[in-house]
Amino acid sequence: MSLGFKAQIKPIEKVNEEFTRAKCFVAAHGKNRNFSFISKETFEEALPTLAYCPVTAHLFLNEETGEYQIGGHDVEFVVDETGVNLKDLTVPFGVVIDNTYKWEKVSEYGEEVEYLTAEIYLWEKRYPELMQAIYDENTWFNESMEISFSNSRPYKEDSNYTEVLDMAFSAL
Repeated sequence: MSLGFKAQIKPIEKVNEEFTRAKCFVAAHGKNRNFSFISKETFEEALPTLAYCPVTAHLFLNEETGEYQIGGHDVEFVVDETGVNLKDLTVPFGVVIDNTYKWEKVSEYGEEVEYLTAEIYLWEKRYPELMQAIYDENTWFNESMEISFSNSRPYKEDSNYTEVLDMAFSAL
């Protein structure tokens, strides 16, 4: 399952010629715009699975603006003699650093929200366009975390939401 959130990536330091250490705003606990509800406790139970998760994206050149942008879980339909197939357009650009997780308060749409953050390594030398696409202190873009879960239910406070009761991270 893929759950979308607004996210921001802030470079912290250049580690060496290849990698930049950055902070990723992963997700907020509670009710989310994608109609999921994930408690802080559920996130915390899943934290061990966040270690070394790949940081993936679809990086593409916007032909209208000439600027690089980050897509989502973009796929391409490929039609050939075997039929219609989906080709994943995302690429792993980095990895989550183990034991760098914390909760931070963020002002979002005039409300204070608590976000799970994690530090990541981004492979800047191999993909220099990535930093052009993500680095802007004022830019929040659509980020989604890929999770697997085996237990969910309608959220008892608001049945329009699905409460995720257990989960494991598989990618950001």
